[in-house]
Amino acid sequence: MKKTDILVINPGSTTTKIGVFRDMKLLFEETITHDPDKLLAYGTIGAQLPYRTQLIKDFLAEKNYDMNCLKAVVGRGGMVIGLKGGGYRVNPALCEAMKSPDNPQHASSLGALISYDIAEQLGVPSFIYDSTMGCALSEVAKISGLAELERYGCYHVLNSRAQAMNYAESIGSKYEELNLVVCHMGGGISATAHACGSIIDGVSYDDGPMSPERTGGVPLLLWTNLCFSGKYTEEEIEKFICGKGGLYSYLGVTDCREVEKMIDAGNERARVVYEAMAYQVAKGIAQTAVALKGKVDAVILTGGAAHSKRLTDMIKGYAGFVGEFVIMPGEDELLALAKGAERILEGKEKVNIYGED
Repeated sequence: MKKTDILVINPGSTTTKIGVFRDMKLLFEETITHDPDKLLAYGTIGAQLPYRTQLIKDFLAEKNYDMNCLKAVVGRGGMVIGLKGGGYRVNPALCEAMKSPDNPQHASSLGALISYDIAEQLGVPSFIYDSTMGCALSEVAKISGLAELERYGCYHVLNSRAQAMNYAESIGSKYEELNLVVCHMGGGISATAHACGSIIDGVSYDDGPMSPERTGGVPLLLWTNLCFSGKYTEEEIEKFICGKGGLYSYLGVTDCREVEKMIDAGNERARVVYEAMAYQVAKGIAQTAVALKGKVDAVILTGGAAHSKRLTDMIKGYAGFVGEFVIMPGEDELLALAKGAERILEGKEKVNIYGED
């Protein structure tokens, strides 16, 4: 029987996670950790391409894996404004967009660059799947409140859509036929509205609930005063938004388990802050349900923090009126990427071509 091998690549800020799947069974996976100072020395995200690509090839060689067995290479989708959900065949135009300063520069953009580099040498297709900006926001949802700024949506698309598809399959339905609110809860938190198989709106780390390490949407007048107080540099301000905000800002930790230990030890401050995060998540879920006009088939809580029953119970306590809550903790982004590529290869899902949308 003919086998289908797919190489999956998920670049992060200081790691590159890879896996090889054969007929959707994981043969092996690895997390390659990079020296942050070495990455910084490259200057740009795109300049890291040869370095990270070679490390992947070296690892596969160490595993004695024949890369000629690959039928496709799929990478995590980068941050290119205007991408839709689902898969894209990587082409030179998409690679240039990933490197363009007109788009936010993020390590995930290397998913397209590395995949294309490896796949072209092997003569097989390369894809990205469910970019963080893979949304289909309505014209109304794009309006920000300031004419110079347009909302484009940046969420945990990969895990959110994967779990939505898993849920639909579990109840014998089709993802495209359901209205869902999916809340991914990890280091960052986002809530997204899913209708007809697309994300039509959502809230995230800059306009939604606070998370273990991100501020969420803070009052603009207070934020402006902080920014121009002279106390902090631009870099420090950016770290508040993503890295040193949320639970970390209040309690000095980002692990929900550590917060719960504090609460169990009688720390009242920790209890209030933790409930505040749950409260804000619940508000984000209710706000997102507006995009579906309240017609919500289910609310899915997913991501690492969804393992906490204490947290999910508090969220349900505040937002239970929105709809049925389904807890699907954790994530498997490598598998989600592999499944996306498989659906494209089998013709079950149409692939997008950047520049031809």
